[in-house]
Amino acid sequence: MKQLSTQAFAAYLNEAREKIRAWMPLSVDKPINFGHQFVVQLASCKATVNIYNGKKGLNPVYSGDSALVAKLQEALGGGAAADPATQQVADTAIDGLYAGSDESGKGDFFGSLVVAATVVDGTTAAKLQAAGVKDCKLLTDKKILELEGIIKETVVDFSVLELKPPIYNMRYEQVLAQGGKLNQLLGFGHVAALSQVLSRQQDCHQALIDQFTTSTVNLRELERRFPDCRVRQMPKAESNLAVAAASVLARAQFLRTMDELAVQAGEEELPKGGGSAATECARRLARKLGKEALRSFVKLHFANYQRL
Repeated sequence: MKQLSTQAFAAYLNEAREKIRAWMPLSVDKPINFGHQFVVQLASCKATVNIYNGKKGLNPVYSGDSALVAKLQEALGGGAAADPATQQVADTAIDGLYAGSDESGKGDFFGSLVVAATVVDGTTAAKLQAAGVKDCKLLTDKKILELEGIIKETVVDFSVLELKPPIYNMRYEQVLAQGGKLNQLLGFGHVAALSQVLSRQQDCHQALIDQFTTSTVNLRELERRFPDCRVRQMPKAESNLAVAAASVLARAQFLRTMDELAVQAGEEELPKGGGSAATECARRLARKLGKEALRSFVKLHFANYQRL
């Protein structure tokens, strides 16, 4: 494709302008060097497309919030520029229904293991982004609990599965007896959570798991159950709004159970993580309630338990 004439480029921009306005008002619509810039905004989120009219033809370059970028690309019929930043957006952009899963509690001596899955589309992803939804590790506990209700009201579908300590310890012992390890138990959780939402949302053909293993067993199991769904696993998948929302739901449930366990243990608060504070708290509870009672509060396979 060759460079468009001035008149043809102006006609293309008029068409692009109308396509974008049919979806959302433009906040910026101005010429730039060698091209034109359109910017859309939803709350605090922005997305930009710079459309260059060069010797090799039109070259749209997108930047900004991934969910809004996806909408811009959809409105303009694709055409993302081949640069690294745009490619990353393309890898995680929301196109149609998209499912994602994440877990919480894996590294915490006290408390449960929670796996959550959500289904979003471009519109709900943009709303989640505007509300401040992101990887739960970047949020305070207070913010996570505030966002939980917003996420449940906004997403297309969600599932939250929890293994509280007594059930977790029993299931871990079963998996271990069969020659498995923690990753296998985690895999069961991701498959179960995603299966719940995918069985209800049969038009969802894409799913992403926050990668915790290089094994593809979980992918193969989900693809067997849902042959029309493309399932991937990716490190730091929380850049995708479906996974980020799942991470927040999982952590919110984990925090709520930690509060419940603290009341049962007669403690003001139970330590998170797997550090020395968690070991000392467990030692104190063992003296107070008996070591066997810890089965209801901690993950027994942690090294912390062996230190008691």
